[in-house]
Amino acid sequence: MSCETPTMAPTEALRTVAINGAYNASRALSKWLHRGVRLTCNGFRSVPIADAGLAFGDAETVVAAVHLPLAGDVTGHMLLAFPEETATALVDLIMQAPSGTTIQLGELEQSCLEETGNIVSTAYANSLSKWLDLHIEPRVPSFAFDMACAILDPLLMDLAGFGNEIYVASTEFLLDGKRFEWGFMLLPSHASFAVMESRCNQESVRAEALQTIAINGSFDASRAISKLLRRGVKISTEGFVRMALDDVGAHFRDDDEILAWHLDLGTHLHGHALLVMNNPNALRFSDLILQQPVPTTTKLGELEESALQEGANIIGSAFLNSWSTWLDIEIVPGAPQFVHDAPDAVIGSVLAEQAMVGDDVFLTQTDFVVDGQTVEWMFLLLPAPSAMRLIDSSLK
Repeated sequence: MSCETPTMAPTEALRTVAINGAYNASRALSKWLHRGVRLTCNGFRSVPIADAGLAFGDAETVVAAVHLPLAGDVTGHMLLAFPEETATALVDLIMQAPSGTTIQLGELEQSCLEETGNIVSTAYANSLSKWLDLHIEPRVPSFAFDMACAILDPLLMDLAGFGNEIYVASTEFLLDGKRFEWGFMLLPSHASFAVMESRCNQESVRAEALQTIAINGSFDASRAISKLLRRGVKISTEGFVRMALDDVGAHFRDDDEILAWHLDLGTHLHGHALLVMNNPNALRFSDLILQQPVPTTTKLGELEESALQEGANIIGSAFLNSWSTWLDIEIVPGAPQFVHDAPDAVIGSVLAEQAMVGDDVFLTQTDFVVDGQTVEWMFLLLPAPSAMRLIDSSLK
């Protein structure tokens, strides 16, 4: 048996930085604008410095850019760039002005974009710092409005002879039903690249990956349920934990009845997924989905089970989509089945089947909060051996 220490490529580590950075930037921008903002970013790609100018398409494309110098354990630059038409449309949206109002970027408009870029870049820098356990100091941002080559060339010259490559990501910004895309660059110095590569080989990076999958899933579920209920919903989790199959049953030992949303994961990722909550939480969840006072439901009838199924479908799909994004595969699960019974009857057969093919499962404990009411449940991923090999490979 090989005892070689698993390693993770910087681009794989930076995928988690991107997802967490976008999540934290979404929260910060939502707080600043007092409106729900959603940023998504699936990761960075490595680009040789010689090809960096192609990241914005034509080198003579006019862009608005926010530059954030980095100091500390990682030195270099972060650059957030918007095409001119995106910049003006984004200002209108942020300032709640009619579309087409902004036709030039004056001092106020530049300040608006600079603050947006500062919030986003700082969120990514903080995510990088936390993820790789490094001390990173974002410095004072600056705004530029010029051709892409005029903005980028001085930064590349600063790295010339020292840096080998840069990292480029595409970020999607969603606010008030409108979507924009912009480019984001991380330009580390050569020494910083070596530090980042070294930190990527730590065991803690793999644990953080499981946290990211769960957090991104809970964030998507929060937005989807908020849209369904037309109220603010917060779904929080500390992350997925890999555990032995024999330890799963202990989580349901004190429950007389549980409700489970169960599905087969299909051909792309063999195995099962379960979303499980005990009876008191199921009754509370039903009231919240049906938007009636808690406690109203005392027994789960057809209407209540339909409400639970709708809520669980949204939440379960969000977590599976997060796994799908991380693994870069399509997950096409079968139709969900709902079971309401004693724990042994609900999950016993699934666990017994899992025991025939694998020893481990992934579990995350989740809190759902709306109107001061909290519902707790667990989401379990029970991968078949081929799926576990795929997951293990993605975490190395």
